[in-house]
Amino acid sequence: MNEEKDKNSFGILKSLKKLIFEDDPNAVPPPSPAPQPVAPQQKAPVTSAAVPPPLPATPPPLPGQQPVSEVKQMKLKVLEMLEKLNEPGVDFFEVWNAAAEMGGVDGNNLKAAYTSLKYVDKSLDKQKLLQSGQHYAAELKNIIDRETAQKQQQKQAVEQEQVREKANLGNEIQELERKLNELRQQLEIKQKSLREINSKYEPQLRDIDAKIALGNTAVAEVVNDIQQALQLIESNLI
Repeated sequence: MNEEKDKNSFGILKSLKKLIFEDDPNAVPPPSPAPQPVAPQQKAPVTSAAVPPPLPATPPPLPGQQPVSEVKQMKLKVLEMLEKLNEPGVDFFEVWNAAAEMGGVDGNNLKAAYTSLKYVDKSLDKQKLLQSGQHYAAELKNIIDRETAQKQQQKQAVEQEQVREKANLGNEIQELERKLNELRQQLEIKQKSLREINSKYEPQLRDIDAKIALGNTAVAEVVNDIQQALQLIESNLI
């Protein structure tokens, strides 16, 4: 079953992929293999209790207004993902692509594609188109919901790391500021000591100078007294 599905798919969304790049002259649509006849196959009916609305033709604006080229590339990946979800037989998938092959997905082309493919698969009707299209939209929504949940977990992990790093940096800054304040206080104390150092030592220096002068004076007087005594001895003693 899977082998037959691979043979019949042959890049069936090539027309839809090509339409994505039609308004971009610089973009080159992905190459597609040569088309081969599609053998219709019966597929099990798809039932859904609550079917979500079909995906919009154009994705909503992304946060921060992503560049158009990035949006187109991502849309191309979504179409490739959708191609893997394609089920055997003729349903919304083939009608949608056939309408794109006619030049664009509009009411007239969809109607023409539906009429043509109904000859290939007699079970094809409006209800089958709606049901299968809603099924594919729901499958894509489930996939993106899972991917979004994973990305949200990654985002939370990054945000937690950001909070931890900000807290660590904040603590380091506070510690540096505390040390800077201590250094400023020490600097002020040293500067004050430098300004007061003369007044601290001047009294001691003056006292030493005074003692030196006093000692020299006393010694000079005593030496003078000795000299006078020696002169008296010299002149008075025979």
